[in-house]
Amino acid sequence: MTDPAPVLDLIEAFRRSKTMFAAVSLGIFDGARPAGVAIDRLLEACVSLGLLEKRGREFVNTPIADEYLRRSSPRSLAGYIRYSNTVLYQMWAHLEDAVAEGTPRWKQTFGDEGALFSHFFKTRESKEEFLTGMHGLGTLTSPAVVSAFDLSRFRHFVDLGGATGHLALAARHRYPQLTCTLFDLPEVIEFARPRVGAQVDLVAGDFFVDPLPPSDLYAVGRILHDWAEEKIRRLLARIHSALDPGGALLIAERILQEDRRGPASTHMQSLNMLVCTEGRERTLSEYAALLEEAGFTGVQGRVTGTALDAILAIKGSHSASLE
Repeated sequence: MTDPAPVLDLIEAFRRSKTMFAAVSLGIFDGARPAGVAIDRLLEACVSLGLLEKRGREFVNTPIADEYLRRSSPRSLAGYIRYSNTVLYQMWAHLEDAVAEGTPRWKQTFGDEGALFSHFFKTRESKEEFLTGMHGLGTLTSPAVVSAFDLSRFRHFVDLGGATGHLALAARHRYPQLTCTLFDLPEVIEFARPRVGAQVDLVAGDFFVDPLPPSDLYAVGRILHDWAEEKIRRLLARIHSALDPGGALLIAERILQEDRRGPASTHMQSLNMLVCTEGRERTLSEYAALLEEAGFTGVQGRVTGTALDAILAIKGSHSASLE
């Protein structure tokens, strides 16, 4: 008889996630103790998950909860967790339909024609929750992305659609000689301003429509996986056209193994994109084909060991290795 443990673990995996989601939503890790006849059961469950400690009759955050689940922490993931609870958890309930039809589940879940990204910017609260969540994730991945290649020969780093500027900040920290610019929609730029201060220049615009700031190194993080190939081709063509020969594009995305056997987390994210958007996760060779079609050469990929990997592509015949 084979060990049923992996199956049993997957059966109850969503219960652990939902326990954390509920605790974050109720403000447990911010010190809230809402009334409820079963609140102790939730608190004790968080103790069993290593998120709280019980000291006498008091429940206090463990170090990991204090760093990543407390909303006021600079490394908080609470925004992304609340988004996962209120949006993703609901949409994943329709995964079977997404698989059958190959389309996202926004209308089926929430009953309107609005797209996922328009929902994020519908109110100031929803915008801040989404961007704060992306910032928390970005602080975990951006340092590894900008360290994956030697970028010291470049002069100007422009992060296209960079949200709160975490990738640009990581690039500036790693390569102090870089001038760094964040290019995003006007409403995002205003949210990013207090986070980046004077370290990063801010330019408002739509990278599908407006002129891109001149640069010898563009970056796109968690952008290409949102869309089907037609939109990716449009964006890559615009970036390639804006670059001088020898300039480069840095891409931060999860990379599937060429045999498509993993990583499991990347496959889970690809299903997430199926449920939420028209996009998906890709192998390095799939990204390379899109990049080469746009005119890029010397495509290289690096697995970073974080939730995002790195790809670098060069414009023109200059394909010097950037290890």
